Amino acid sequence: MPEAFTQRHPTIGVVGPASVEETLRDAKDSLDVAVSIAPAARDAPGSVDEFDCVIAAVTPELSTADRTDADTAASLTEVSNWAVRNAARDSVPPVVYVAPTEALIAEVLEAGVSEYLPWELLVQSPTTVLKRVITATEVQPTPDYRTIYDNVSEPLTLHDPQTGELIHANRRLCELLKYDRAELISMQVGDYTASIDGYDQAAAMEVITSATESGTIGPLEWPLETADGEHVWVEATLTTVTIDNQKLVLSTATDVTDRRRQRRQLREISTHIDEVVYLARADLSEVLFINEAYADLFDQPVERLYDDPMAVLDAVHSDDREAYRSDLIAMSEHIREGESGPYTFSHRLRVGGETRWVEVRGYPSRGPGGAVDRIVGVIRDVTDARRREREYEQIFNGVTTAIAVHDPDTGEIVDVNDSYVELFGYDYDTILQQGINGLSVPDEAYTGSRARNLITDVAENEEDETVEWRIETADGEHRLVEANLTVATVGGQRRVLGLIRDITEQRRREREYEQIFNGVNDAIAIFDPKTLSFASVNDSYLELTGCDNIENVRELGIEGLSATEDGYTAERGKELIQAVARSGEPKTIEWKLTPPDEEQSWIEVTLATAEIGGEQRVLSIQRDITERKRREREFEQIFNGVTDVIGIYDPQTAELVDVNDTMCAILGYDRDTIIDMDPEEVTATALGFDADTIGEVVRDVAESGDPVRDIEWALRTASGDVVWLEVNATLTEIGGERRVVTIARDVTGRRDREERVQVLNRVLRHNVRNDMDAVLGYTATIEETAEDETVREYAESVHNIANGLLELSGKARAASQMLQDNNDPENRRVGTVLESVVADLRESHDEATIQLSSAEAPAPADTAVFRLVLSELVENAVEHGGDSPEVEIETTPFTANEETRITVRDDGPGIPDRVLTPFQADGESPFQHNHGIGLWLVNWGVRQLGGGIEFERPADGGTAVHLSLPNVLR
Repeated sequence: MPEAFTQRHPTIGVVGPASVEETLRDAKDSLDVAVSIAPAARDAPGSVDEFDCVIAAVTPELSTADRTDADTAASLTEVSNWAVRNAARDSVPPVVYVAPTEALIAEVLEAGVSEYLPWELLVQSPTTVLKRVITATEVQPTPDYRTIYDNVSEPLTLHDPQTGELIHANRRLCELLKYDRAELISMQVGDYTASIDGYDQAAAMEVITSATESGTIGPLEWPLETADGEHVWVEATLTTVTIDNQKLVLSTATDVTDRRRQRRQLREISTHIDEVVYLARADLSEVLFINEAYADLFDQPVERLYDDPMAVLDAVHSDDREAYRSDLIAMSEHIREGESGPYTFSHRLRVGGETRWVEVRGYPSRGPGGAVDRIVGVIRDVTDARRREREYEQIFNGVTTAIAVHDPDTGEIVDVNDSYVELFGYDYDTILQQGINGLSVPDEAYTGSRARNLITDVAENEEDETVEWRIETADGEHRLVEANLTVATVGGQRRVLGLIRDITEQRRREREYEQIFNGVNDAIAIFDPKTLSFASVNDSYLELTGCDNIENVRELGIEGLSATEDGYTAERGKELIQAVARSGEPKTIEWKLTPPDEEQSWIEVTLATAEIGGEQRVLSIQRDITERKRREREFEQIFNGVTDVIGIYDPQTAELVDVNDTMCAILGYDRDTIIDMDPEEVTATALGFDADTIGEVVRDVAESGDPVRDIEWALRTASGDVVWLEVNATLTEIGGERRVVTIARDVTGRRDREERVQVLNRVLRHNVRNDMDAVLGYTATIEETAEDETVREYAESVHNIANGLLELSGKARAASQMLQDNNDPENRRVGTVLESVVADLRESHDEATIQLSSAEAPAPADTAVFRLVLSELVENAVEHGGDSPEVEIETTPFTANEETRITVRDDGPGIPDRVLTPFQADGESPFQHNHGIGLWLVNWGVRQLGGGIEFERPADGGTAVHLSLPNVLR
């Protein structure tokens, strides 16, 4: 029966979402009063005058998200502004403001709305809201702010901004703290603040002062103490307001004691689990809690996340970083919009040089006001799960059993493996298109509807079922299959798997267990675990052993088929069968067969338990690996036959596990001695080599997967000699196991040659130069003091020759420096180097005209080498160009070969054939050589830059030298 509530028949307008209007319309039928409810326009003048009262409503979504809902044209700012603007007008009907407790209500209360009602009241009892609104239509004195504040269901206080003195406290705060109002107002904030470090009167004054200066502060959490000593926590927002021309600070609070307790419980629980547990604000502006598991998984302290929630991106793989950021934003929007279900996404991390996959899951958490204001969730390391998914794909498409994956609700095929495709002879897409009905023989009652019923029954009962089914292949052939239907989780989704076995042949033979044998190519034997004797074998086994039938196999037994003289005895075989039967764990071994009248062969045997015909059996699946063993022997021959020094290391421990004969020969030890020796014993530590370094190289290669090349290493042989090696290390697989292989060349001879070259260079740099300086000094003195003209001429000739030798020595030094390996060359675009070199040459050769036609040359090059090459070419052109030589330099930035072409032209007599001939042949010879080193410097330098050089003698005279340099470093 409708609730009795006698009142006049008012008309009520609604400013806000249409959902509020619909809620009130549904509730008005429970009243005896005829209430008219209609939307009120916010912008048209006088549009609300027709109503007796207007409800201005803000939903929790509007108060927590900066957006406009699809069902409303209102927003938090627009509705609040309308309420403030109209509540102050005398001609406007009463305004009742409905909003979540989190909404900033100070301004609308200050403006003089007739009443404030919490949003929760509208949700829980819209009838009560209507009654309060109808009451507001009656003529009554305008309440002061204290009356309005007392109607607010959350704790409110007013403070003096200068002293922090409590001016007013509403009824809800008094109830919460269990004080009467007079007693509470006489207290300082510190008096009813809980005794917790960091929370006292001084801290309260800091907060009030900050609110006074900034206008608003919060939300912040604050501990209070009730009259009976109980601690409660509130989340408060402080705002400056002006009431009766007095500036005050309004504190709007929400009791969050339960939420704090839940957070504490969350913290306690999360310390006992390995997954990352977090709590954050819905807009992800702040992380409120995260457990220490985060530091282990993301390799960064949790404090970083508290300081900056986006610091998590530093640990994300660079390729996934933007996608991770986008998913975080999407998760925040998803949760704030109240979407059902959690938001989940997965991406990669890159921490400690290792790539790992994580799954992030977020759930909405509602505050005391009912609005979604938090995200709680977990982050799981799913690297192993990802690996298992990959392994599942490999197994899924690697097994010989045809597998179909079905939707448990509709029975439709959603995936099939390669064997399924092969069984039916259709391609993958066609199978999904055809569906079960198109692949079956419906004329014989094998219909799609029957199959769907079977699948949905298995999904509902979660009990496996095996059925026989007749299919039709792409060739039109009808075949009989056995389908085992089972429920499984695939990729995180519940599915029904159909494991399909073609039993056409087995049914024809009417031997059920032969489907295991003759459906596969591997040799199979079945043992009775009690008697340890052969129960059955398949045709492939008979072919492998050369036996005619099972009786022949039983007669020979394990002993008669195996190489017993090599340790492959019947006792050993039976022990293996018994061990697998007892443990139920499969085991794989290698076994040597020697059947009568057959060649010896190697097999790989996998033993596993199985139920066949209702009996427990041990299944032995054998694969002929004779060819693999032969390849292993060939590997051993190659391994020990090459002249390179080879070592094989365990990538986990960096221990040496094998060496080849070449290493044994060089070091003078046998293989076992080298493997067992401490690396310090064979490392030339006296030359500065650390034995631990090779272990570090092995671990680096194992972790990164990248090879390491050209490491020079010195070893000391058994005779005490030092052997220099150039080592390359790479990660590979040997015998099914990951190994790091080092391949080294003996470069002792090369180092000796380099040492001799260094000595010769020193002689050129120091001895020859010093002696030639002395010769120059003596000849200069002779030229100045000798009276005989012939003597002076000889002295001048010697002086010139000495200068030439000094210049040659300088160029030899330049060549030596240029040809030395430079691990950190300064690479710049040659265009920028050209201008610098030409400027220097113009200054040093003012008698010459050096013209640079274009400096556009994008090719990168070692600056020092290119400067030497260009200087040598231009100086050579100037030297042979006469009294006023002219040199032109021209660049072509892009050629057909993606190269930069640089041409140096002079107007000299042209370069002679005798100079060019050594460069066009295979180098100098005793009868064919260049008289200087300059052009050799140019030739070597261009090669070092990865380019080429051509000489041209134009018909009009002079010489043109063309350099070609790659536009990309090689």
